[in-house]
Amino acid sequence: MARKDIKIRKAYRQGELLFVPLSEQDVGILDPNPDDRSYPRWSKLQTNVLREGEATGHKHEVLPQTQGAATLLAPERQFIGGLPDMDSIGDEDRMLVADEPVEVVHPEHKPLRLPKGSYLVVIQREYDEVRARRIRD
Repeated sequence: MARKDIKIRKAYRQGELLFVPLSEQDVGILDPNPDDRSYPRWSKLQTNVLREGEATGHKHEVLPQTQGAATLLAPERQFIGGLPDMDSIGDEDRMLVADEPVEVVHPEHKPLRLPKGSYLVVIQREYDEVRARRIRD
């Protein structure tokens, strides 16, 4: 029998990147303030590139329809237990705040269309018996 108190999160994936939609409560836990665009625990990035591939040089890039309609943020430090029922947020993870629908492109993957909203962008982790490591593109 399924438990009714478990919240299921719908997520989107492009390669090694997982886009987790954030509720207003999630955004409050992570601490950005979209009303006045201050992000005390995050640094605003001056790029639309989410991640560049070390091996191929290809990049995952956010393409908004309107310039400035998407903001990428990097955590100031690792969040221990960032959101309930999720792993910690590492320094390579990102937050995407999209004021309109955006497209994420990468030459080796289909374009990913995301609706307006806030997303935690998590790099897929691979576990073995010794440690966790991030997937490299």
